[in-house]
Parts: sequence; structure tokens; C-alpha cells
Amino acid sequence: MKLFVSPTSPYARKCRALIIEKSLEHKIEVIECDPRSDPADLLEANPLGKVPALTREGAPALMDSPLICEFIDSLDDENWIPKRGASRILVLRQQALADGLIDLTIGRRIEMQRDSDKQWDFWSDRWERGVKRTLEALNDDRGQYERSVDLGALSVAVALHYLDLRFAEYDWRSDYPELGAFAARWDQRASFAQTRPPQ
Repeated sequence: MKLFVSPTSPYARKCRALIIEKSLEHKIEVIECDPRSDPADLLEANPLGKVPALTREGAPALMDSPLICEFIDSLDDENWIPKRGASRILVLRQQALADGLIDLTIGRRIEMQRDSDKQWDFWSDRWERGVKRTLEALNDDRGQYERSVDLGALSVAVALHYLDLRFAEYDWRSDYPELGAFAARWDQRASFAQTRPPQ
């Protein structure tokens, strides 16, 4: 199997970190690419032209990080996503909040990269308010995932570190020191050291 990624994609990082955490590197080859250049192998795997995308022998390729992580989790008996019940819903909810935080961060970054005369304060302010609301929710929910080692906690940690990469001027750790401590603990794991994006 091959997982197409880009070095800075937080969605791809989530999948890569899960592969490392589950010691599945021997089963899935990681292929770095630039999705903006529309490489043929990526487009064949994912007509959306996005990373991550996972090719499988004799089976359709998978796209979208929640689906890919669900598949990765099925490859052995170590469950990072509970199989059923309230605990499963909580982990998937944490992943959804984390992915939404990444979406907001990307939206803000795109707006800030426009020429100054084409930037809309409405949109940058909206993205920033969404980031702050989501951090507040993650902080309030901290007890549900703070000491967990599962896909929900991993996803939140990836999203928090992506804030550092793409919204570095926001000192979120001052407002949410417990979230900062949580992110720091995950940053010490081998899966995060090996998938750290270039600055």
C-alpha cells in the first residue's frame, strides 16, 4: 500500500503518525508529493487531487483522513478508534473538532496570503473567531482526551501543532496552558518527531 502525503499537510500527518504509532511502516509506504502540481500517481489514487490518499492492492484507493485512519486502525488488533458505543462517538467527535480547527486555520492562512487589497477582514476575523471558539471547546472537553492515547487525542495534538505552523502569531498557549502541556506531551512521541513539518 502507498500513502500519498505532503510534508506540511496536517491531515496527512495524522495518518502518518497513526501508522508509526501502530508500527505499520512495513505495510504502508509513504510517498511525498506536491498536490498542487497534480502528479499522475496522486490523481489516479484520488481524483480530488488531495492528500492524503491511500492505494490498496486489488481494492479501491481511499481518500480523506478520517476514512484512511479508520482503515489503518483495522490492520491490527490495537484499537485507536473504539469499535462501538459512546467511547467511539467521543473519539470521532474529537477528531471532527480537530479537523475543523485545521480547516479554520487553513482558511485564515489563505486569506492572509492574498494581496493586501484583496484581503477581506470579514473572513480573516471569522476564521480567527472560529479558531478561538474551537480552542475553548477543546479546552472544556480536555478531560475526555487529555490522558488518552487514541485517534481523538492524536488528532487534537496534530491540529494544535498546525496552529503553530500556520498561525504562529497567535500565542494560544498563554490562554490555554493545559492544552499547551497536552500538545507538548504528544510532541515528545516518536510519531510526532518523525512527522514534524518543515518550518
